[in-house]
Amino acid sequence: MNFYIIPSPIGNLDDITIRAINVIKKVDFLVAENKVTTLKLLNKLKLGRKKIFTYSDHSTVADRNNIISQFDKGISGGLISDAGTPLISDPGYKLVSDLILNNVNIISLPGPTALITALAGSGLPTDKFQFHGFLPKKNKELVTTLNECSNFSGTSIFFETPHRLMASLELIDQILGSKIHLCVAKELTKIHENFFRGTTKEVLKIFNEKKELIKGEFVLLINFDEKECDYSNADKLFENLESKVSIRDISKLASDLTGINKNLLYKRFLSFSGKS
Repeated sequence: MNFYIIPSPIGNLDDITIRAINVIKKVDFLVAENKVTTLKLLNKLKLGRKKIFTYSDHSTVADRNNIISQFDKGISGGLISDAGTPLISDPGYKLVSDLILNNVNIISLPGPTALITALAGSGLPTDKFQFHGFLPKKNKELVTTLNECSNFSGTSIFFETPHRLMASLELIDQILGSKIHLCVAKELTKIHENFFRGTTKEVLKIFNEKKELIKGEFVLLINFDEKECDYSNADKLFENLESKVSIRDISKLASDLTGINKNLLYKRFLSFSGKS
């Protein structure tokens, strides 16, 4: 009993793999988030019609059990995404986990994924990266996430929607400032594919001058290079004020004077004081 994880193109249909096509042809059924989208893909690729089960973030245990029960018939199936690799900011984790518990053999096919495509073309470090899915919608959670990124030496990757892109970039500029390298990848593999690289202010300037660019799908990549920070003045301030002022207040003051992220300084000073 085999269940295949089948990536689909993120834009350009030529990115479908020969193996994915062959697997779609041979499986007895497909599981998809959006049945209409999957049927359109099958029609465009001339792969005919398939039995399709709908599965989304709102699916229940009963929905999963119904899919699992198909394997009692000795047939095979596959999970296909609307675009990209299934389970990457995409429903399916609980389903695959339950299938594994029921001794179904999982076969994961390589294929298109926006985050790796964006990372490879970003010009940012690729040896160490983290993926956060979509940026949080709530401002407080977004601030927390961005502050966490300031402590990560690799590249942080997010998906972002067009209607929130500008507000997110402005907040990133406010929190992380000029200490980061940024890339916004737009409409990957499609006609209007583009990469916008530079400081947050430079990228914001581009979008402010050409509002028509704020359409489509975006991947946002951030690299905070801790090595660029000169901590000497901040450390001296800590030494002079350690016995008189709270670490949180020193961090804020040092951040105002040096431009270094206050959250980064706070964790640094905690480690100096032995309170971390």
